[in-house]
Amino acid sequence: MTVTAFPSFEDPPHPARILVVDDVPANLLAMEALLAPLGEEVVCVDSGDAALSKLLRTDFAVILMDVQMPRLDGLETARLIRARERTRGIPIIFITALSREAAHVTRGYAEGGVDYLLKPVDPEILRAKVSAFIELHQQRERLKVQAVELAAQRRAQEALLQARELEEQLVGIVGHDIKSPLSAVLATSQGQLASAQLEPAQRRAFERIARSGQRIAGIVDLLLDFTRARVGGGIPLARRRTDLLEVCRRTIDEVEAAQPDRVITLEGPAQGLWGEWDPDRLAQVLTNLLDNALKYGSPGSPVRVLQVGHPEGDVTLCVHNEGEPIPASLQATLFEPFRRAATDDPHARTSLGLGLFISRELVRMHGGELEVRSDASGTDFELRLPRSATAPHSARPPGHQLSA
Repeated sequence: MTVTAFPSFEDPPHPARILVVDDVPANLLAMEALLAPLGEEVVCVDSGDAALSKLLRTDFAVILMDVQMPRLDGLETARLIRARERTRGIPIIFITALSREAAHVTRGYAEGGVDYLLKPVDPEILRAKVSAFIELHQQRERLKVQAVELAAQRRAQEALLQARELEEQLVGIVGHDIKSPLSAVLATSQGQLASAQLEPAQRRAFERIARSGQRIAGIVDLLLDFTRARVGGGIPLARRRTDLLEVCRRTIDEVEAAQPDRVITLEGPAQGLWGEWDPDRLAQVLTNLLDNALKYGSPGSPVRVLQVGHPEGDVTLCVHNEGEPIPASLQATLFEPFRRAATDDPHARTSLGLGLFISRELVRMHGGELEVRSDASGTDFELRLPRSATAPHSARPPGHQLSA
């Protein structure tokens, strides 16, 4: 989305227009000469009617109005100017040779005048007053421009948010609508595989159907978690007393069973690491981190899971893999949805890029943090969890870093 740069009050202003109204041509020439040093546009007219006509077509910053004019005097002209919505805010300075009698001044202010100047006009005072009104006018014009641009930006942001919400709601709807027919496909394939009467070719066909269905189910679950995280108020947790060490052991066994040619080691305290967590969701996080480490790490080196627990503090879990470091430019967006690292793995290229986003959201729902560090020594995904929903999240001690 393009963000519009607003003009500041320091931007060079456009020349303002000053309307001078006087029925004496010599006075108009003199006034134009006095105002010339301001560098603004001076428009001179010789009657109230001509002034009203100019104001219909042109905007002015300030009006200098002679009071004594034939037919339509300055006070009556000012009253008509104030009667129009478009012109009622223009400041009017009356120029008069009359004495400043109280009744005269009162009527002038009542008709919309903001100030009086007596003839002969002092040039410095005239320019100072006019300059002040021009500055106010220019500030108002800048504010108008900013208001218009801010309104346009708000409309663009609202349209973008609505488009995102619609997109995410559609993802959720599709996920729900896919689940029902997918469940029927999986149930049918599993029922057929349980039969002892299948021919070898038939069994291989149903095994392919079951594997594909399970992969689709995994994608649907990712989309639903993504929708809950972005639209539905967060991913729900089912907290209970949980041993994180047991979650790690079980998850590692499952991942190693799926990739028997790879090695995953679990290092840390032998006793349990207990807390009030959702074990299934933590297993989902760990599975994502292990899959990521196996996918992008060096194939010849093991993936290491390191645990650190403190009696009263947070529990820290680190998944480490060796291999090429993640570029710094990619690290900044690694946890954003639909982001994928560059890899030669065809499965990785077809993934949705939601695993790390959902993992971080699940950790945050537990009140913790998930961070990444990557350099020549390898890549670490570090997960820190408070032991309960009410426990304050303790800051990492200065200089603390899990050693790989």
